[in-house]
Amino acid sequence: MSMTTLTGTVSGIRHSTETVGHIGKNGGSIQSGQVLSFRVDGRSAQIKLKDMPDVDEGDRVTLAGRMKNGSFRALALRNDQTSAVYSTAPLPGYVMGVLMVLLGLPLLFVLVGVVFLGIGGYTLYQAYEYDQAAKMLA
Repeated sequence: MSMTTLTGTVSGIRHSTETVGHIGKNGGSIQSGQVLSFRVDGRSAQIKLKDMPDVDEGDRVTLAGRMKNGSFRALALRNDQTSAVYSTAPLPGYVMGVLMVLLGLPLLFVLVGVVFLGIGGYTLYQAYEYDQAAKMLA
């Protein structure tokens, strides 16, 4: 399914913090992000971002993303009241994807490279999706 936009008035805002990571004997890493669920003209929508976007009840917004299981999963959000655009930066994904692909190519002879190529390709795809979503709202 191709990426589309959804425009309308926000209502029923719900906010939560999503924490992911791991901790081992030698340390670990934990990252948290913000999940904003709301309705846009009565349609369910959700966006996950590193920082909390400035959206209030009654604001007019435009979202770029896809419909999934009856809910619009946004990758980027523009508050039409303030003209602020909120999205995930694609550059880290592009860098990580290229590094994984470059690491996977010489490891192909050991077959481990296939895993690196798969992960790198998927990371590049996700970065491209975030980039396209942000460009749709610019």
